[in-house]
Amino acid sequence: MAIVSLTALALAATAMAQGSQTQVTWASVVYTYHGERIPFLHGGPYNLTPLGAQQALNAGQVIRDRYISAPANGTQLTTAMPINGLSVNDINNSQMEVLSLSDEYITASALAFMQGLYPQRSTSSEVVDEESILGNGSLVQFPLEGYQYPNLGTVSTLDFNYIWLGGNIGCTNYSINQVNTLASQSFTNIMTANEGFYQSLAPSVFWSFDPSIVNLGNAYTLYEYALFQYTHNKTVYESLSTANLTHLRTLASYQQWLFNTPPSASTNNVNAIAGQTLATHMFTQLSKNIASGGTSDKLSLLFGSFQPMLSFFALSGLSKGRSASSFQGLPKYGSSMSFELFSYVPRRQGRNLTVTFPDTQDLWVRFLFRNGTSDTDPMVAYPLFGRGNSEVDMSWKDFAAGISTFAVDDVSEWCNSCNSVNLFCQAIESNMKNSSSTTIGGSSSKGLPAWAAGLIGATVVLGLFIIGAVALCLLGFRVDQREKKNSGSGSANGDISVLKRSGSGGFKGAEKLASDTDLALKTGAGATVIRHERVGSWELNESPVSPGTRTHGSLDKEVESERVVSGADYSRRSEDGLGEHPVKPVEHV
Repeated sequence: MAIVSLTALALAATAMAQGSQTQVTWASVVYTYHGERIPFLHGGPYNLTPLGAQQALNAGQVIRDRYISAPANGTQLTTAMPINGLSVNDINNSQMEVLSLSDEYITASALAFMQGLYPQRSTSSEVVDEESILGNGSLVQFPLEGYQYPNLGTVSTLDFNYIWLGGNIGCTNYSINQVNTLASQSFTNIMTANEGFYQSLAPSVFWSFDPSIVNLGNAYTLYEYALFQYTHNKTVYESLSTANLTHLRTLASYQQWLFNTPPSASTNNVNAIAGQTLATHMFTQLSKNIASGGTSDKLSLLFGSFQPMLSFFALSGLSKGRSASSFQGLPKYGSSMSFELFSYVPRRQGRNLTVTFPDTQDLWVRFLFRNGTSDTDPMVAYPLFGRGNSEVDMSWKDFAAGISTFAVDDVSEWCNSCNSVNLFCQAIESNMKNSSSTTIGGSSSKGLPAWAAGLIGATVVLGLFIIGAVALCLLGFRVDQREKKNSGSGSANGDISVLKRSGSGGFKGAEKLASDTDLALKTGAGATVIRHERVGSWELNESPVSPGTRTHGSLDKEVESERVVSGADYSRRSEDGLGEHPVKPVEHV
């Protein structure tokens, strides 16, 4: 009882002290879920929709209202907490990090978001800068009525930095765990219990699909399609009840929660790897701001899919307690979660640019979440790590201690946890075998970090190979590919197999190869969960097999985590569907 009383007194004292002070925000890291896209069951191209762009725009406007400049007439969605020294009218890319996964609908969401964060500037209503005035006295503005250009960084799976935004992508053990989840008796039982519900929607919503794929194993992909049709198709809007749409979302949330959160009473966190890597980068960005005395990395804007959000909700304790219902389901398109770093100063100082950056013991962190982009979706602060509702603000020391319990230390830890076959993981592993360094952050004898030395070595080898190939071509060397005359398997492969590299699809290529087959997993409930299996890829070090019968779409759009539910997933994407049209499986497992 005495301990409780002392704690209560301490909290009351802190509240009183803060009541006579005002907040100075030094930095914020914001992660935003992309806007509505064309669903993969609908058929490509899988672009951001106009509605999705508006959702991302609105998300950016609300972040502007909080961290840059509140509108003159105020806002009911958030309280203005401007970041100290952050440019108000003109975008200053040196103050920010804007990082996105390379999927088109995610990068487009980032651009729409930035339009809301730093809208177009008009010479008639905004402050006129020197560069806007010509020698003859006339004014000139950027195109599109003063459009501002953000420095947007995009990362693919060839860049190890992608793991900070999509740690589940290319994570072999993550995909294997999905297979194990689908094969579990508990999942099979729930799949069987909901079979009738899914089939009841086949005539009105899923009429064009093979009935064998309309099941809980494809819950997210089916919900995404149904939501899109409900939003854009008048017939479906009138025939699909809101209750049934809500139930589809509930089942999709159940499936994705199992895929992206740690099993109960388990120390195996690879399911939540996306939340672990996101936490690492978020913490790194705030630390950079502290190290610079509040002058750099003032606003970090990250864009990806929903998996990191679900994982973080579970890891940070948000999915438990009084507000658990807000963090146990799929977030809405355009949702944002923010981590802001701030301190307090006497109220008379206000928010001015001369405030001295405080010591770390005087820094605080607050988590905010906005689920959706409607006028009724405000930014709300929530306590982390099982703290009480009165402890929304936590000291930097406590925040760092909480994050350290699940954040990954470095890229090599991610590679080991995932058992990944990405090129940078192979370079790191090779370098660490030949280096005396014990961690990825250690330095080699030349003073380079181990991971940098490994990547440089891989690049040098690749460069020498290219130079050698060019020299052979100049000397007239040629490789002829000849068909085997007697091939019992029907293969058209010649004596030398060549892996072709597409211009946009990485080393695997963007298009589906003839050697790729569709596998249909027969679950205990007798339903089919379709996945796309790449056979003969460089990751597996195997030669291609007989050609399949289906070609369509981009492979990168084919294989993603919502539907890839067996075997290892070597895809680039963070989300998935079944391609342009559902297909009959040509192979059964």
